[in-house]
Amino acid sequence: MKQLECFECGATVEPRMEERVEILPVRGEDTRVLARVAVCPQCGVDMSVEELDDAALVAAFNLYREHHGLMSPEEMRALRHRYGLGVRPFSLLLGWGEITLHRYETGSLQDAAHEATLRLAENPANVRVLLTANGHKLTARQRARLESRLSAIEAGAVAAEGLKDAFVAREEQDTYSGWVPMQVSKVREMILHFASLPDMYETKLNKLLFYADFSHFKYSGVSISGASYLAFPYGPVLRDCPRVEEDLLEGGELIADERFFSDGGSGTVFAAGREADLTVFSAKERATLVRVAKHLGSKSSRELSEMSHAESAWRETPERSMIDYAKAAELSI
Repeated sequence: MKQLECFECGATVEPRMEERVEILPVRGEDTRVLARVAVCPQCGVDMSVEELDDAALVAAFNLYREHHGLMSPEEMRALRHRYGLGVRPFSLLLGWGEITLHRYETGSLQDAAHEATLRLAENPANVRVLLTANGHKLTARQRARLESRLSAIEAGAVAAEGLKDAFVAREEQDTYSGWVPMQVSKVREMILHFASLPDMYETKLNKLLFYADFSHFKYSGVSISGASYLAFPYGPVLRDCPRVEEDLLEGGELIADERFFSDGGSGTVFAAGREADLTVFSAKERATLVRVAKHLGSKSSRELSEMSHAESAWRETPERSMIDYAKAAELSI
């Protein structure tokens, strides 16, 4: 730690670090936390260091949340990612100030009213009510993204009872799965493979997944992952993507970064938290993934969305319906 001035003895010193149990009051309750404390080596008096004080307070807040069953910052982020929204649009959807959610996600302790709103938002039906009430505060793209996520949840892509429910995957082997059962392990590694590319916005990620599965079907007669894809306004979307992303984010295998645009909008960019395990794929499947990344990975989300709109697989499928792999024969790549 850098040298600091001790306000007790006036010496400029490098503090001695100690760990001790501190009792911090949180909403009228004494909370014991193991805190790091800076001590002046000259006079032995505790030195005030803002970063250490903040870390101790956050630890106390986390213990308070745990004791009272309040939503943790990690659960808040997972909830927000479930609906595909950034910090600002999710705050606006909930009817909060723009920085409120940011404070909670970075450690501040939520009040009872905000906790109740977060718990209500775990139910997608309540989020639809919020969308009706506050949707005008979002951009058209944010509203469309949320509608897509809610439709995916209602279609069974994400368990509807809350974040802790088991993953729900479609098991049928038919023309909507590419004639193989869905293999969640392959979906996970496909996501991480493409998330290693730059500027991996979710729209771009979904299009690369679509082109990988459908182009492999075109030349091999089966898909790679057995996943189903839905025809949404911005192009094909992996039916089970939200839940798989959520699991990867919770495990730190996938990293999400919020980016803000000049028009006031925002988007989530994904990055791989670890290298994809390509050993789960056959040699032909790996070749398909490498080929798609090489030829399409440098395209923007907009370019890939427009490209997918030209595909008969998207054009001839009713909105929010599953796309038939038989359409892969007409794929442009």
